[in-house]
Amino acid sequence: MQRFVLMRLLCSWVLLLMLTACGALHPPEYLGALSQYLGQLGKDGLKGVELKPGFEYILIEIDGRKTVMALGSREVLTETGRVSLHERWYSGQGEMIHMVDGRIHTAVGLTVEWRRQRSNPPAWDLLAKSSSSVAWSRELDVMPGYRYGQADRIETKLATAPKGTPALPRDATWIMDQVRSPQALGGDWNYTQTFAIHQGRVVYSEQCLAPTVCFQFKPLGMMP
Repeated sequence: MQRFVLMRLLCSWVLLLMLTACGALHPPEYLGALSQYLGQLGKDGLKGVELKPGFEYILIEIDGRKTVMALGSREVLTETGRVSLHERWYSGQGEMIHMVDGRIHTAVGLTVEWRRQRSNPPAWDLLAKSSSSVAWSRELDVMPGYRYGQADRIETKLATAPKGTPALPRDATWIMDQVRSPQALGGDWNYTQTFAIHQGRVVYSEQCLAPTVCFQFKPLGMMP
């Protein structure tokens, strides 16, 4: 009997520690502020949805469904002599997309994850001044499937706005990626990505993680 009582006390103590730890690991405020809006955005976009003032959001469309992610951090880093803008966007479910100069760099918590990327894409300002395409490679660690060191071949060049894009500044520069990505079951997946560049920043893009995971991104800026 005493042994049973001691076991109950031990279990209660462990449960208390777990609950205390969970309370200490609550998500940051921008996740809580965002989570109540996720799932409410339909084909009408942001109509009727009040995003929290003082936070910065990016609008994401996936197969006609729209949602938003909140900006968690932004920093400018200098690596190998090149200055790059790093942004980390979060959802209320804990998903994170890390963008570098507007390109997806890593993604965690989604059905397809890019755990690590090694690449050196051409700078937007250089592409805007060149009439020729630039070929480069992108090495990825992809999950699921433990595909480490997947090598994508990319050709990037100036382009025109694709059909169906939202209203954007008329002087935006359009740039296109033609991507050849090897697949786990063999063969290559060939697809196109597009970016609208205005004043050195990506103001709209269409990018993919996998054949079934493609996005349209449009930064919304800071909510007043």
